Amino acid sequence: MENKSTNQALQELVMLFTIIVKRSVPQSTLIQEMNAVGFEPKRIAELLRTTPNTVSVAINRFKKMKGK
Repeated sequence: MENKSTNQALQELVMLFTIIVKRSVPQSTLIQEMNAVGFEPKRIAELLRTTPNTVSVAINRFKKMKGK
């Protein structure tokens, strides 16, 4: 029972941190930063409440711009 409560509390903390991070920052910037520190595209999509495809496109665009 304690494990379930702990997991729920951790999930709520992640959601709260996501709200703080999302304020006044473009989604593409958040995706870049989260990817740069090691978040997987699927997890980024879950946290930002978007699709994994949107995240993948943003990451690919960033890589193309970085390469130029």
